[in-house]
Amino acid sequence: MALNSIVLNIAEGSADNSDVEFARFLGISMRSVYETVAGFDLAALYKYIDEDLNQSIEDKAYALVKQLASFRNKLKT
Repeated sequence: MALNSIVLNIAEGSADNSDVEFARFLGISMRSVYETVAGFDLAALYKYIDEDLNQSIEDKAYALVKQLASFRNKLKT
């Protein structure tokens, strides 16, 4: 599941003592967020979830991407 990938990539990147490597894994995590959003978009398309829930998920996901990007930009790369 892509949602697990987000957390696991952050954990994997934090295990290294290199800001450059951690920044790379934060980038991978952000791509996993977009992958997760796409999955929920498909769920909404096929009516597995309603559009309000999907919009809420998208809003939270994009807020997470902004946080990850901000954190990545603060690293010494």
